[in-house]
Amino acid sequence: MRKVVIDWSYPMEIDNILMDMRMSDIGLYYITRNFGGKISDLYIGKTTYSYQSRLESHRWNWLDRYRGKKYVRLGTIVKPTYISEENLKQLINDSETTLIYCCESQLIHNTMCRKTCNPSQRLHIFNTGRKGNLPSEVYIPDNEWY
Repeated sequence: MRKVVIDWSYPMEIDNILMDMRMSDIGLYYITRNFGGKISDLYIGKTTYSYQSRLESHRWNWLDRYRGKKYVRLGTIVKPTYISEENLKQLINDSETTLIYCCESQLIHNTMCRKTCNPSQRLHIFNTGRKGNLPSEVYIPDNEWY
């Protein structure tokens, strides 16, 4: 099984993160909200174009439906290193699928990848940094049926 290390950034409010210098980068993101002192996990997503385009889209299309302050963590794949752009994009896609499948019970807004995960997309993920409610280690056991 392929191993991946994702380093998560400090959570920033959605309006503030859109001005961050990393907005032209690609990777994963994790959206949470704080409403009434309770933190909820809303969404795990990915972009292979830019964080800016995806987060702007979410902000206008559905994030306003949720009350409270919305926060975003950016996820950067730090291992493996020195991989091609094509392989990085595939790892980003597979990481999103694996994370959603393994964390589906805590994610409010994700609808895709909640019930199945193609065996070719399986990863053994280690979450580091400011990972919030994400487990430190995520993987799908080989004996799990799809």
